[in-house]
Amino acid sequence: MQGPVVNFAAENMVRRTPEHIVAMDQSDLDYIRDSLTDIGQSFGVAALPDIPLHLLPARALMRRLVDLRTTLKPQTQEQGVTLGRLAGAILRLDTAVAFDKARRK
Repeated sequence: MQGPVVNFAAENMVRRTPEHIVAMDQSDLDYIRDSLTDIGQSFGVAALPDIPLHLLPARALMRRLVDLRTTLKPQTQEQGVTLGRLAGAILRLDTAVAFDKARRK
């Protein structure tokens, strides 16, 4: 019996992300918002959450980014470029999480 394929690196990234809100630079929030908006337009999915990003717990945001990155399959070059931006959004959030953890020590 075959189960679902799990991306362990992505799942580990989600699990190590805290469940509280993480302070982020406005430019990082803008990049993530723009990436999600582009994903929504390019793939025709609801990518942006219903609440503002700065009020979303970090783990919920990371889960959304990782799930979109691993489940969407680009059919065009434009979709591939748009999906590639999610990697940058994930790294920006991961960096903010690292700074948050260091600041809390």
